[in-house]
Amino acid sequence: MKKNLIALALAAIVAPMAAQATQSNGIGYTYLQLDYVNITQAGNAGVAQGGMLSGSYGFHDNFQVFGSYSALNFNKVSAYDPVFGHFYWDPKVKPWTLGFGYAFSIGSRADWVSQVAYQHDKNSNHMCLDDYCIRYNASNNFWTVNTGVMGRITDKLTGNAYIGYDHASTSGGSGNLFGQFGLVYSFNPMWAVEGGVRVSNDTNDIVNLGVRASF
Repeated sequence: MKKNLIALALAAIVAPMAAQATQSNGIGYTYLQLDYVNITQAGNAGVAQGGMLSGSYGFHDNFQVFGSYSALNFNKVSAYDPVFGHFYWDPKVKPWTLGFGYAFSIGSRADWVSQVAYQHDKNSNHMCLDDYCIRYNASNNFWTVNTGVMGRITDKLTGNAYIGYDHASTSGGSGNLFGQFGLVYSFNPMWAVEGGVRVSNDTNDIVNLGVRASF
């Protein structure tokens, strides 16, 4: 089942390349955005939170490049053992992404959007046992593809719904399927508030809320 979904997602990315360029329908792909990000996990409260700066640049009517940088702090772990003493664990991650997208009109108020992105996660962990501390650093790389619809629900409200797949480049696992949904409410042609949620089959859910400046 997962292989079939992956094949459909890849086909949806390739097929639009043959589509002819269409006139603008009022959906913009050039903006800067600042978000608060919260990551939750099934059966647990929030496990990480922080900020994210992202942006996108649309060109030649149908194409866009985009990227982001985040700084996220995971929940601190602190425990005491009468034999070993006090244990302290403070993990952090600073991921950045760079991607490319293609969009074509499927109506006067909607686009079909397909994107591929590379993500690099820089992880750090400060671990202490009483007064003895060590710092551990590591990194992971991911490839992501997603495809779906972005449309103007009203003149001021835009929404999107994507299905996607990501896979760690150093992992032999089967990857991760996710759904991504978002809304953007524009106060004027430049300023808007936006929010979104990403739900995954690996039990990690990501919620973001922020402000966007469009150009």
